[in-house]
Formats: sequence, structure tokens, C-alpha cells
Amino acid sequence: MNKLKIFCLYLLLACFFGLSAFAGNRDKVTVEIDFGSLNHPKLKIETNWKEGLSALEALQFVAEVKTHPVGQYVFVDEIDGIKGEPNKSVWYYKINGEPAKKIAINQPLESGDKITWIYKQDVCSPKEDK
Repeated sequence: MNKLKIFCLYLLLACFFGLSAFAGNRDKVTVEIDFGSLNHPKLKIETNWKEGLSALEALQFVAEVKTHPVGQYVFVDEIDGIKGEPNKSVWYYKINGEPAKKIAINQPLESGDKITWIYKQDVCSPKEDK
């Protein structure tokens, strides 16, 4: 009888802690990767959200990412093997359909945000003299 009580107590505790862990995972963000005109399917992946999560960190959780620093800034060079080429095509991102106002490492996310990374024509790099 004592073994049955201990087993039931153990089972209840396991269920309690299991449900607590499950409840903690309901906060998510969605990362979408759009490869633009390249012949590559779009990716759409959910990842867990936590307080202080940045747009760059969310991307790094779901894709292979290469970055480079410029002064105090960090720019995304490459996502899943697709490298940006200044003055041609580079990676930009949007938050919930709106153009980003900060670099990705400084852009905090909220639970439920959708971050869309898009490989498209570079309109920000200084033009090279030819």
C-alpha cells in the first residue's frame, strides 16, 4: 500500500512539473526567412521567446548566421549559406510587417512577434565609384 502511495505521489509531482514546463513554452516568436528571387523556398520557424530576446538572437536560434561588426554595430552577412553582396543583394528584416528601426542585435522582441528576414536589393550601402 505504501508503495502505491509513493508511486501516486511521484506521478502527481511528475505531472505537475511537466505541465509547468509546458506552460512556460507558450511564449513564441516566428522567424520567417525569404530568399527573395533566389530559387529557395521560404522558411517559417517558431522559437521560444524570453524577456530581452533580440531579432538577431531569434534568427540565430533557427538558422546558421554569419555576422560582422562595424564599430559598435553588428550586421548580418549570411543566412543559411546565402551571403549578402553590398551594392547587390543583402539581408533586411521587418518586425510584424514593419521595417526595422534598429539593427537586429538591438531590436528587442515581444511574445508573438513575427520577424521576416528578406534577401533583396541593397539600397543602403554607399555606391562604389567605377
